[in-house]
Amino acid sequence: MKRYTWLLLVLLVSLPIAFVIAQEAGQEAAAPAGGGTQATEGTTEETATKAEVTSAQTGTIKGSIFDTSPQRNPIAGATISYTGPGGKTGEVTSDDAGNYEITGLPPGTYILNAWHRRYAERKNLSVIVTPGGEAIFDIKMREKDTPITYFKKMGITAYPLALCSILMLTYIIERAYAFYKARSRIGTEQFVSQITEALRNDNIMEAVSICEEAGGPLANVLKAGLLRYSQAMIEDKEITKEDIQEAIEEAGLLEIPQLERNLAVLGTIAVIAPLLGLLGTVTGMIKSFTTIALEGTGDPQQLAGGISEALLTTATGLTIAIPTMVAYNYFDARVSRFVLEIQQVSTEIINSLLLGRSGGGSAEA
Repeated sequence: MKRYTWLLLVLLVSLPIAFVIAQEAGQEAAAPAGGGTQATEGTTEETATKAEVTSAQTGTIKGSIFDTSPQRNPIAGATISYTGPGGKTGEVTSDDAGNYEITGLPPGTYILNAWHRRYAERKNLSVIVTPGGEAIFDIKMREKDTPITYFKKMGITAYPLALCSILMLTYIIERAYAFYKARSRIGTEQFVSQITEALRNDNIMEAVSICEEAGGPLANVLKAGLLRYSQAMIEDKEITKEDIQEAIEEAGLLEIPQLERNLAVLGTIAVIAPLLGLLGTVTGMIKSFTTIALEGTGDPQQLAGGISEALLTTATGLTIAIPTMVAYNYFDARVSRFVLEIQQVSTEIINSLLLGRSGGGSAEA
């Protein structure tokens, strides 16, 4: 009984002591947790302060990219590259609304370049960035020029100018091929020497064969004169220089027009193409002044259509006329050279024929 009484007394004394010890342990465990919270709050405040300082030291460039049409259509997917102080570079892409934004830029002057596959590239666009500031910079881009866009800008005169360009190319190629076919297969000097040698041997048919082998306007014309002379000899008729010249001239009347064919068309195109360009200039200026009368001069973009038409038609007309005039003068010079060559060689051959016949007649006498 006495033992149980002592055990009960021990339990009664130990319970309060255990309770005090447990409270002290809980307070010690809670103290580090509270210190950690204060440390976390201090770190967050420090990070926020650093972010505010960084944001205050850097700037932003933003804006929109749109085309040069009156509707100012936004351009999505355009690439904007930039180069700034210290060699800082990068690039961004415009969104579906044509907007772009470049953040975190150190202060200074930046050079922007804008590119899109359907539009002409914009280069060396200068923007100044200030600490903590926003530089609003919109970029205009025009569609890349193609033959189709040029044609649309030229107005009603585009159709006759297009017809002139097609005719120019067609007839220049046709005439070049015709003159290529008309060239002799034997050089002129070699051809004349062979004909003279055959006539010196009194072999007219050999001379005719040489003409057929050589081909070309000169050979065809001389062949006609030789055949007239050969026919007179076969029929034992008297033949004069005028008779041979007449045969050569008749053959020339067939050959020369073949060389001059379609040259008149080229000459006409060379004359009317600049006039059509001038007409387009006048119509373009009329459109511009009409726009001024209706809208005023506040927006230069409203005048751009008429001025563009005026300049494009003039440039197109000159672009067509210049090569056409060059080709026409070249082909005309070739024809003149053929005519002069025919006259000189035919005179030489006629003299050889007549001298040979008179020499043969003297020998027979």
